Amino acid sequence: MKHSLHNDITTSPDWQGEQIDRLLGFEILTRTLRAQYQPIDPANLADKVGLDKGSAFRIVQQIQRNYGLKS
Repeated sequence: MKHSLHNDITTSPDWQGEQIDRLLGFEILTRTLRAQYQPIDPANLADKVGLDKGSAFRIVQQIQRNYGLKS
């Protein structure tokens, strides 16, 4: 069976974003159910969701800017 990158859904930025959101949600859910409320190491979180370790910091900064929260 011939595989084409053009038809590969995993190369879609939208699909990748959905999967990152799903994996982050799963991580939050499992940590909440286990009552593990301590911070997650950025490198560990990045490995779990497939992002670079600076992503968590950038996401928090963007949320702070969007909602007028202090940094």
